[in-house]
Amino acid sequence: MEQWKDKVVVITGGSSGLGVALARQFATAGARVVCLARGQEQLQATVETLTESGRLDVQSVVADVTDDQSVSQAVASIINSHGRIDAWVNNVGKSLRIALSDATVANFEDLMQVNFYSAVRCTRAVLSHLERNGGSLINIGSLAAKTGWPFVSPYSASKHALAAYHHQLRLEGPASVHYLLVCPGPIRRADSATRYADQATDLPDAAAKPGAGAKVKGIDADELAQRIRVACEKRKLELVMPWKARIAFALSQLSPWLGDKLLKRFN
Repeated sequence: MEQWKDKVVVITGGSSGLGVALARQFATAGARVVCLARGQEQLQATVETLTESGRLDVQSVVADVTDDQSVSQAVASIINSHGRIDAWVNNVGKSLRIALSDATVANFEDLMQVNFYSAVRCTRAVLSHLERNGGSLINIGSLAAKTGWPFVSPYSASKHALAAYHHQLRLEGPASVHYLLVCPGPIRRADSATRYADQATDLPDAAAKPGAGAKVKGIDADELAQRIRVACEKRKLELVMPWKARIAFALSQLSPWLGDKLLKRFN
């Protein structure tokens, strides 16, 4: 835990879901956490909840990760306030339930902007600061970054792009920076059962379920956040949850036919 004392950790999409769990996890470990999000009211409410005990150091910066200037200003503000950035988590993201035949270019562009281009934009803005401190860059992918899945084609495409960019960072990015790609299954939320109901009215019932119906157990956000922190401490390159999914992904590389057959068993 001591290794996080006074370190500065920045989390995009820090006002809800996994972002909140990550903020709590790193702050509890002694880090100074900065949560980024567009919605000022929700962001402020999240920070107040996290800091109400008076023991956690969590602050907020309002920023739009789909806008170059907003991201640059956010990074400059953090450096001005704290003098350093030791870990950056590209956590912001969104999904969509839609049949491949109905998915438009605009649908793909929308999810690429949020799930992929935002990570590229933030990485370019912060990488030199992480290089200076030998810090960590954490990209929150998905099991969908490793495989296709019915009714989430724009989401899967955007997460595949993120995984490819992350790999390029490992090959070409500053050697002093630690790069961690996190690929979790569906994360449990209070609204998991209804979150995509409106989008999936004309799709099979499974499409509206967490993970678009994938038969994998929902992951507790706090448990995932803890594993991410530990993976950073150990300088791991990848975290896949559940770990058994790695087997299916490996088989898919050896035999696409067998991989598709295995995937259908999880549908």
